[in-house]
Amino acid sequence: MAKLRRKVIYTDVRWEETEPLTEEQLKKWKSEDSDLQDEVMDEVEFDLVNDKALEDSEWPELIEE
Repeated sequence: MAKLRRKVIYTDVRWEETEPLTEEQLKKWKSEDSDLQDEVMDEVEFDLVNDKALEDSEWPELIEE
């Protein structure tokens, strides 16, 4: 019996955003100091605003048993 097999790569790309930053958070973020940016990341929550599914597949291969 023969069959076909293919590999399918399925990726979900998500865009997430926070609520508007406070002036203090914005100042920390713009400082480009990674410790201050980490503080901002600890303070905010990201919400899904958009997503897109991407699919890529290879040409099937013949499998003969």
